This record gives sequence, structure tokens and C-alpha cells, in this order.
Amino acid sequence: MKIISLIVCGLMLSLLPAFAGPVNKICPVKGKAADGSTAVEVKVGFCCGRCVSKFEKDPAALLAKVAKAADGKCPISGRDNDPDATATISVAVCCGGCKGKVAKDPKKFLAKIASEKKDS
Repeated sequence: MKIISLIVCGLMLSLLPAFAGPVNKICPVKGKAADGSTAVEVKVGFCCGRCVSKFEKDPAALLAKVAKAADGKCPISGRDNDPDATATISVAVCCGGCKGKVAKDPKKFLAKIASEKKDS
């Protein structure tokens, strides 16, 4: 029964990004409007399912923590990541060039989105 629950939970987590919109409306590279038709999928690692759930409730509120988290560490607890505890967020960009820049260094642009949300 536990295995079935884990499989169902994993399936739900993998399908969630398909239904969730991007965490931003302005391209973090150029500052232009971004409608979400061009986006970068950013995978975020966590230590456990509880931290994944906290993040999925309001990913935009935790973007600054994700941007500051050390590689391999949970942005919420600071513990080592569990390879099975991940979430994916969508970052909208205005064009293919910006998509490549965000994909290369997502933490830099997540920090920028977080600071813009904080200022507004």
C-alpha cells in the first residue's frame, strides 16, 4: 500500500507543473512582458515531501529561499535533498534567447523575480 501511495504522489507531483502557470509575468532577463508561452522549467530539490508541499502551496513566496539555497540542500530546511522530493516551477521569458540564459543560471533569475515581487 505504501508503494502505491508513493507512486500516486510521484505522479501527482510530476503532473502539477502542467497545470500551474509561471511564477512571473515579466521576463527576468529583459523586463518585457512574458505570457508564459515561452518558459523554462526549473526543477527544485527538497529534503522531504512536507517541504515540497509547503513550496507547492505558494512557490512565488519561497523563490528567494530557492535562489539562496546551496546546491544539494533543501531551500526550506537546509538539510540534504532527497532525490525523490522535487518540484518543478515554470519561469516565463519573452524569447528563446532569454530562455537559454535562465536555463543556464536559474537561481540568479529566481532571485531577481523574488526581489521584484517583494518590491511590488
